[in-house]
Amino acid sequence: MQRIIIYPNYVDNRKTVAQGRRIPKELACEAPNALEILDCVTKGLKLEAEAEMKSYSRDWMVPGRVRVKLRNEDGSPVNPEIPSRRALLIKVAELVPRHPGRVNGRPAAVAAAAEKQQAAASGSGAGSKQQQKKKGRKK
Repeated sequence: MQRIIIYPNYVDNRKTVAQGRRIPKELACEAPNALEILDCVTKGLKLEAEAEMKSYSRDWMVPGRVRVKLRNEDGSPVNPEIPSRRALLIKVAELVPRHPGRVNGRPAAVAAAAEKQQAAASGSGAGSKQQQKKKGRKK
């Protein structure tokens, strides 16, 4: 039984083709991880899959990969909507942003960092005029 492998880099819009992205940037998603991909494949697409803690050779800092059974023993697709590896990658990239562990389609850590940065940029931590004057003084 042959299975295909999906590394998170294959569907990450932050990666270049040289870094392993396999689909167009417009169709890719932001910072997927192997467990999100596994959930999307098993629950969303109803395909047999398993996660492995292996790293992609081009980017060994991104852990995990997913092995997916795409075809039956006779060579027919398990899910007729997904006849090829490319179709599977595009479907996974569509489903990952809707994963329950994400906030507004972004990973929770990335969303929290973006909110923190936005709050700092809006000047919420500027303080009173007296405190601003003290910041400018030299000791």
